[in-house]
Amino acid sequence: MLRYSQNITQGKGLVIIGETNLSEGFGYPLQLTYTNLIICIEGSALLNVNFKNYLLNPNDILVLSEDDVSIVKRISNDFRSFYCLIDKAMAEEVAYHLPNELFLFLHQHPLCKTPELEADLLKMWITQLQYIKKTCTTHGHIILRNHLQNLFLRMAEEMPVAEIKKMHSYSQKEVLCWKFWELVGKYGTEKRNVAFYADQLNITPFYLSQITKNFFNDSPKGLIDRQVILEIKALLKTTDLAIKEIADRLDFKDTSYMARYFKKLTGVTLTEYRK
Repeated sequence: MLRYSQNITQGKGLVIIGETNLSEGFGYPLQLTYTNLIICIEGSALLNVNFKNYLLNPNDILVLSEDDVSIVKRISNDFRSFYCLIDKAMAEEVAYHLPNELFLFLHQHPLCKTPELEADLLKMWITQLQYIKKTCTTHGHIILRNHLQNLFLRMAEEMPVAEIKKMHSYSQKEVLCWKFWELVGKYGTEKRNVAFYADQLNITPFYLSQITKNFFNDSPKGLIDRQVILEIKALLKTTDLAIKEIADRLDFKDTSYMARYFKKLTGVTLTEYRK
């Protein structure tokens, strides 16, 4: 039986990669980070995710979040998998340009089957990820983010139309959460008051807080701030706009307020981040 000394929870960084046969977590809930990819290389494994069983075969991708209850129930003697653990900061950047429907789809269907004709492409994607992690420094962060986005966008391409239509039959709380997130995407750069979104949804701020905590594991204010910070980062990285111009574009009353806001939520100054 193959054995790997690397534990799936070991290591530090925005993205942690490695190989494991999952034997360390056999029979126990896996200790996961914010977003997790487990890609079967060979053999098979049976995992129970949120009380549903999923059989992981070669080239299958299991997408897990930190609040998923994931237990390894059975592994074949030759099971081997590649894992990619993505911390919250990087996951937020990766998710920034992804369709909202994808997150709801993956929440309901965490096991993704790679089309047979694309099995070699998936192996190449893993090899490229390993190369990026090992060699890219100056622009490694952006290259890594884009590489991860490409995989998730490919997953979005494979979402069945019938499943997307089924989203309309989800509970009222789920519908409200996704409507809220769509509103944040539309107004987040100019409206940072939770009450505004609650009014748009015809619910109270307290109720909005309850449902986002249950469904997104975050507060409405935290989700709004996340979107604003990602927008600021994008403008700092991809444009030559002066700080004052960014503050004006994002409806901050002045640059000093935006600077304090950014430093409080990221731990670095606007200038440090741009450098």
